Amino acid sequence: MSTDSKLVRSCQEISGALSILLVAVWMGGIEDGFAWTSDPEKEFHYHPTFMVMGMVFLFGESLLVYRVFRHERKKFSKTLHLILHTLVLCLALTALKAVFDNHNLHVDPKTGEIDPLPNMMSLHSWIGMATVVIFAAQYAGGFITFFFPGLSMPTRAMVLPYHQVAGLGIFMMVSVAVALGISERAAWKHTCWTQKREWCAQHFVSNISGLCIFLYSVCIIILVANPRWKRQPLPEEQSLQQLNTYTTTNVE
Repeated sequence: MSTDSKLVRSCQEISGALSILLVAVWMGGIEDGFAWTSDPEKEFHYHPTFMVMGMVFLFGESLLVYRVFRHERKKFSKTLHLILHTLVLCLALTALKAVFDNHNLHVDPKTGEIDPLPNMMSLHSWIGMATVVIFAAQYAGGFITFFFPGLSMPTRAMVLPYHQVAGLGIFMMVSVAVALGISERAAWKHTCWTQKREWCAQHFVSNISGLCIFLYSVCIIILVANPRWKRQPLPEEQSLQQLNTYTTTNVE
């Protein structure tokens, strides 16, 4: 990779690692840790943690597979791309379960009885859910087209540009959803600034987390969108592609 790409790549890795670390500190330390359904308030903490780990960091890394490993065989890159996306989907679904449990199992502090909160009321929830649904559809379409059962080479060539653009577009939607989610959490829970009108640790950490996620997203978009860093077919892949094209043409 060139010097400028290495610089962007370093910035991307540092900001990505900091994003995960800061969200883990925010949810696991400042906001009293994690639990499952026994404590719905703490179960919610899995939602931002897993979303940042999956839909932000691992999703971003999966988009870079064909840039970072551009001199490796395509089968290796394709398999790694699929594995990372599978992990992203698993983490996203677990994060969704955490936030729905948090709402559905909410307990009224006065009565101690379950008092469910309404779901899907905020702009964050609408954009976030739409993003996960579109991601799942993209995952299914990509799996069928490029992995198993795998469509014909001409069909793959036709679908690939749309698959690539859709992936980057979904990643941008993730960035928007995360920014809205951090703002919503701050307005909902950070009483230090909404009531006391002062800074506090959780508000500072949430802001810095948002900045790191934004920087990470920008770096990912730069690395993926720049054509100079695009993976080029290896010599044996070019020969195979020419053979497939020749065979398809003769059959037709």
